[in-house]
Amino acid sequence: MNTLNFYNSQSKELIKNYDNADMSKLHKLFLQYIKPESTVLDIGFGSGRDLQFLKENSYDIWGIDPSRKFVQNTQTKFSDISNHFIMNKVPFSTDQTTFKIKFDAIIMIAVWMHLKKEQYENVVNDIISMTEDKASVIISYSKGSRSEDQRYFEDVDLEYIIQLFTQHNFTLIRKTFTKDSLNRDALTWITIVFRHD
Repeated sequence: MNTLNFYNSQSKELIKNYDNADMSKLHKLFLQYIKPESTVLDIGFGSGRDLQFLKENSYDIWGIDPSRKFVQNTQTKFSDISNHFIMNKVPFSTDQTTFKIKFDAIIMIAVWMHLKKEQYENVVNDIISMTEDKASVIISYSKGSRSEDQRYFEDVDLEYIIQLFTQHNFTLIRKTFTKDSLNRDALTWITIVFRHD
């Protein structure tokens, strides 16, 4: 089973689990590094949990996710702005459309460890292409053993990510390590915050 099929087939259980996770530490970072009332794009929004938090704190929320089930769930949850959430993935292919606006901040939570290293440059370019000047980018990914997991994972090359963002005048301003919010002892989460100079 590939990663996307996993998310679509397990969507109900995953949405429940994700919505019940304690994300208070990550959400505190959002408030610290994303200016109030910013326009925020969530790449790989999953259950819409982080979008819900952002909306409750007066941010203008938008999202992209490759899972049809996750998109349907989020469009229903935010029915008044359902056009803000589309099925798409990074890196974008030429026949895919994205939003016609730029964003003050982009978050990408629990996505990067599913990417192949050869995709990094295109993904960073996609992110940069959608940001306003002085934008913030917050990326959080897991590190650790997932021997029983059916999804695709790679070890994340953090130094390469930093190099790619630095080439676009983004500076790494924060790096944190936290325990897994779903109590999986084998996993550690690394969260990095970039800001455009």
